[in-house]
Amino acid sequence: MSRGSPDHVLMVQTVVTVENVPIVPEVGTECAAGALTSSTITSTTYASKAKWTVTAAKVGELKEILIISSNYSKTLAKIIIGGVTLKNNWYPQAAMPLIFEDLKLEAETAVDVHLKSLDGTSITVDVIIVGKEIG
Repeated sequence: MSRGSPDHVLMVQTVVTVENVPIVPEVGTECAAGALTSSTITSTTYASKAKWTVTAAKVGELKEILIISSNYSKTLAKIIIGGVTLKNNWYPQAAMPLIFEDLKLEAETAVDVHLKSLDGTSITVDVIIVGKEIG
């Protein structure tokens, strides 16, 4: 009878050592993070519509940002990550996610999506920021 695996399976564990000291893997604490909003916009001036700020003492991972609009031809977006404007005056053409995979963000870094209407036309916009926090 083996321990930790069925009788017909050989269990193998790999140990990483640094300077003859075994490094014990620790379980990371992860939790879902991000933002989800829906709003009606008529303003021709940018306003923050969805924002996620990584919690202090945590590491954030930005996965994706998705903007869904009732009228894409009238929707303008500005995306700011960590104080750097990634997109400005961007016309999303469809519900196409911006994929970041596992973009690492320091504690207290903000992901901020600003939106406006091109000409004051009323638009309904959903913004989804998908991420996680580790620590």
